[in-house]
Amino acid sequence: MPLVELGPSRDPSGTIALVLGIVSLVVALAPKRAPDAVSPRSSALVVGRYALLAALLSSLYVRHFLHGGPRIIDATSYFLEARALAAGHLAFPVGDPTAAFRGRFTLLGPGGLAVIFPPGYPLWLAAGFRLGSPLAMGPVLAALLVVVTYLATKELFQREDAARTAALLSALCATLRYHTADTMSHGLSALLLVLTLALAARPALVRVALAGLVAGWLVATRPMTGMVAVLLGTALVVARSRPHERVLFALTLLGWLTPGLLLLGLHQKAATGSFLRSTQLAYYALADGPPGCFRWGFGAGVGCRFEHGDFVKRHLRDGFGLLAALRTTLERTLWHSFDVANLAPAALLVPWVAWRERARAGVRWVAVAILGVMAVYVPFYYPGSYPGGGARFFADALPLEHALLGLALVVLRLERFAPASLLFGFALSTVHSHVALAEREGGRPMFERREVAHLGKGLVFTTTDHGFDLGHDPAQRDPRRGLIVARGYGDAHDRLLWERLGRPPTTVRYDYSPDTGRVGIRPYLPAAAPYRWEAEVEWPPLAVSAGWAHPDFRPCLSAGRGMHLRPAPTAAVDLELGVPSGGDYAVTLGWMADPGARLSVAVGGRSVELTHGGAGCERTELGTVRLAPSNRVALQTRADVLVDYVELTPTNAKYR
Repeated sequence: MPLVELGPSRDPSGTIALVLGIVSLVVALAPKRAPDAVSPRSSALVVGRYALLAALLSSLYVRHFLHGGPRIIDATSYFLEARALAAGHLAFPVGDPTAAFRGRFTLLGPGGLAVIFPPGYPLWLAAGFRLGSPLAMGPVLAALLVVVTYLATKELFQREDAARTAALLSALCATLRYHTADTMSHGLSALLLVLTLALAARPALVRVALAGLVAGWLVATRPMTGMVAVLLGTALVVARSRPHERVLFALTLLGWLTPGLLLLGLHQKAATGSFLRSTQLAYYALADGPPGCFRWGFGAGVGCRFEHGDFVKRHLRDGFGLLAALRTTLERTLWHSFDVANLAPAALLVPWVAWRERARAGVRWVAVAILGVMAVYVPFYYPGSYPGGGARFFADALPLEHALLGLALVVLRLERFAPASLLFGFALSTVHSHVALAEREGGRPMFERREVAHLGKGLVFTTTDHGFDLGHDPAQRDPRRGLIVARGYGDAHDRLLWERLGRPPTTVRYDYSPDTGRVGIRPYLPAAAPYRWEAEVEWPPLAVSAGWAHPDFRPCLSAGRGMHLRPAPTAAVDLELGVPSGGDYAVTLGWMADPGARLSVAVGGRSVELTHGGAGCERTELGTVRLAPSNRVALQTRADVLVDYVELTPTNAKYR
């Protein structure tokens, strides 16, 4: 969709906002009587109403725009990670074949299967799973954001009127309604960042300890934003404490970071085997390329060609340098101008008031924090913006921007127009991006448990990554007692899992169409021998020791897809392979390459060197090998090769 789309929307939310905006404008233009004296009681009532409004709007967002559940792949991944944490797993056990469970944004490590995102937000969401209502945690977060934005603005600026206005801005900010509805981490990150600054603004031992605890949680939620919180929190504590207290307070703050750092380290240990190895770097080393493409920094090899391929082709042909960083940052800033107050021009008041009121120490700290959040993402190549979520990397700074914008409106004596401007901005501008979010990929969650609730127990194969994330419960491992949700591919992976789970009589496929949003539930029919293992199903591969690999498309491949091995200068990957019962199997490889391309294949103790004849897609017999129930096939090449499938035909008729 275009960045700017102006005009009324047919969506009822836009119409309601437009009507309420007109009413608010009439109220704002009406003659005013002298304002009542501000009291703590009246402030609590006003802010409490704003908090309830924010929670209500976020709840309505779940129903109206998300249509009942998480929608984008990041959100569904967080959903799965939180469900695993609620069951007591940083990484959860999975059976063979592991490809029936692993996939996009998951990593198979020594502790089991782990979602690659930091565990801070899933820890929050896990509380909702334990209480039986995970999607209620977003509206709770929305209410807390309003309250904390009010308290932080009052603490930092010493202005009650600015604090109330900032709370109202928080409640009516459409981007925050998204980030406290979908299961994304930015709403919690925004809360933790502003809370860190508010606590550190008035040093006292308890407040400093709490600031360290909150900043540590933020590091475990979004590490880059967490770095900003730690640095600014430490600087603020040192600057505002007396000389003889500074060392004590700084050590207290840094010491209380430990719980968050420990949580992050334990998650990395479970997923990668090392406390210090990033789960996301480990994942992209398997799932994308060229090697080292996913990193924070500049260089010729930055930019992953599979996950972000279209963007990299358009903008990073010469690598990620300062000009590319400037372009990406400008794009994020343009998106973000609509996020702050639903109306892009209103965002200009944030830098204006920061400069005008720069004599206020609190204003300077808030401005530096906002710039810090923006600056820390400059060396990351991908914009990360999308309809509804806006410039999500900058969303962590929204409460701080609401604080400054609230101050700007009271300085200009325009605060009474804030409700009308926010409502008009949504009704005539930003509503279109939220409608685009609502309509994307079929317009509904890709797995809805009510569609299969009547089954009670058994095995359900899903056909999308989103659907697996939403449906799989790591605590459920017995199809005789409940539903196991796994990835379904229509090949031997499905057959082998069905066999390993004892051939559950209730086994179905949950087909979701991202084009139409239609759901089809149909019985699973186990494939007979020969057992065909589609290579693209094995993405990310079990191991990548050289080069890189990713799914790719060619018309002559089975289902039009295969695993593309890309050498750098060689490619060496391991794929999973299994059979219902050990024994002797005739092995056939389907593959595609240029004439003369060579491929080494090792399976079942047998190693074969193949040379492609150049006639498109070929079937090559590798001979008969003895296989255990679970195996690996190792592939190595110096040429671009697309591996289509490995087909296993049992030579003993008993297993056919």
